[in-house]
Amino acid sequence: MLKYILKRLILMIISMIVVLAFTYMILNVSMTLKWTRLTFTEAFSVHWEGFKLYLGNIINDWDWGTSMKGVDVWQLLGRKLLISLKYNFVALFVYVPFGVLLGVIAAVKKNKLTDYIISAFSMVFNAIPSFIIIFFLVIFVGYKWGLLVPQEPYYSAPFLKQIEGLAIPVIALSVGPMGNFAQIVRGEIIENLNSEHFILLRTKGLTRKQAIFRHALKDSLITVIPQIIPTFVFVIGMSFFIESVYNIQGIANLFLDSIIMPTSMYSYLYIDVPVVVAIGILLYGTIMVTSLFADISLSILDPRIRITGKK
Repeated sequence: MLKYILKRLILMIISMIVVLAFTYMILNVSMTLKWTRLTFTEAFSVHWEGFKLYLGNIINDWDWGTSMKGVDVWQLLGRKLLISLKYNFVALFVYVPFGVLLGVIAAVKKNKLTDYIISAFSMVFNAIPSFIIIFFLVIFVGYKWGLLVPQEPYYSAPFLKQIEGLAIPVIALSVGPMGNFAQIVRGEIIENLNSEHFILLRTKGLTRKQAIFRHALKDSLITVIPQIIPTFVFVIGMSFFIESVYNIQGIANLFLDSIIMPTSMYSYLYIDVPVVVAIGILLYGTIMVTSLFADISLSILDPRIRITGKK
């Protein structure tokens, strides 16, 4: 296990350097070709030398450069990153367990009213994108009915108001993935109910619910865990739109401000490369670390799945 983790960490570092190089080069070269008369070869040569200095500064001094406004990149990213990750990880810890719970309930209540309601919920919210759900929640639940805060509370708001401010964006990010996980778990458990292994468990004296929760649920989680990472990546992508609609001062707004330069008459594309590169690496690193934890959890859940340092 330890050897495997070390190997994954080394591969993560190498892949992050590759992504860093690709992002830095393509952004800088694109801006140079747009705003100067240099050829692609000339622009690539200039910025490749710049990238080597940039990478050296990161390794030696953890210096990621400054934005076009002269502010250190990490001063810009610090609090905004925590805000964005807060919403995404709260959503993660909502849609995974609740999706599994709904799937179990639907399987236990197969072909009953509860099963039909959960299946309808899954189908509907799998089909409706999060950016439509957030509009409904903000307009009706927030402004019209006044049940929840219609936009992100100020950072100085009371703690309970801050908690209430999580509700609308987390619901918008969670209902679709929750329905997806519910469908996966329901299908896996129902398949287990019809297997010979399940019949054998019943003959050994376990009740139907005991066999489901002790064995069928565990088998279904082995299918769920590999789906967590692609779902998490999808939710992070959707959260950029959610942040803009809900006025969340997180990574999304900083990202937009770093690629679009507004003027009094119109806006144009002008990329603040150090900021955009840092945002990309942070999101990529978050996904890689989450993937590692998912693999470790999978091996703990099912000892038959061995992860080692060998291929």
